[in-house]
Amino acid sequence: MMLTRLTAVEAKLFLRDPGAPITVIGVPVALLLVFGLMPDNGRPSDDFGGQAPLPGFIAPLAVAILIAMLALTLFPAAMASHREKGVLRRLAASPVPPSRLLAAQLLVNLGAALVVVLLIVVGGRLALGLALPANPGGFLLTLVLGTLALFSVGLLVAALASTGRAASGIGTAVFFPMLALGGVWVPKEQLPGVLRGLADVLPLGATFNALRSSWTGTFPAPLQLITLAVFALVCGVVAARVFRWE
Repeated sequence: MMLTRLTAVEAKLFLRDPGAPITVIGVPVALLLVFGLMPDNGRPSDDFGGQAPLPGFIAPLAVAILIAMLALTLFPAAMASHREKGVLRRLAASPVPPSRLLAAQLLVNLGAALVVVLLIVVGGRLALGLALPANPGGFLLTLVLGTLALFSVGLLVAALASTGRAASGIGTAVFFPMLALGGVWVPKEQLPGVLRGLADVLPLGATFNALRSSWTGTFPAPLQLITLAVFALVCGVVAARVFRWE
């Protein structure tokens, strides 16, 4: 019951800030629509490993960026802000453990991610003729592991940052290099050899490239899935040990 109330409060705070919902919904959907409406996006292209750009790059890009924005910027900033304002300290002195607030924050962010992923998949299908993920098992497994890995990194950022502004800055500093090195700005097939391998061992790049594979019908590479599991475990354990409620 208390977790339900906390989740409802955190959801209201999330929706009350116009920047958060606009960013979470607007950026991925805009990426899908703007690039998806370009001509020939449904035809195979050598630039995208012989796959059509829409299912082979654009749609997975929208999903991966959505999860990364929530996990690396919004979630850690919210948790660090609660610590900065003394909310976690007050909860620690009450019958409600601060971990309930952490769980509520995770539920709100995961709920937002689920809604927008469905919007991308279903809306893309209806508006753009986007093919559904051809390997649904690999797609769901990637979503789960990618979400765990990226939110574990975000939890570590929240654990180390002293203020909400610091958490947002650190998360952004982590987010953009992952975009550059993960095959997101430039398709992995067009990266030099060393960077091509690096794209599969960064959590955002591994998530994105595994989504690309599963959306076009192949199972994600073992290296990508192992990378996500390792990041989820290591960052989650470290964050749990160093996280400060005050």
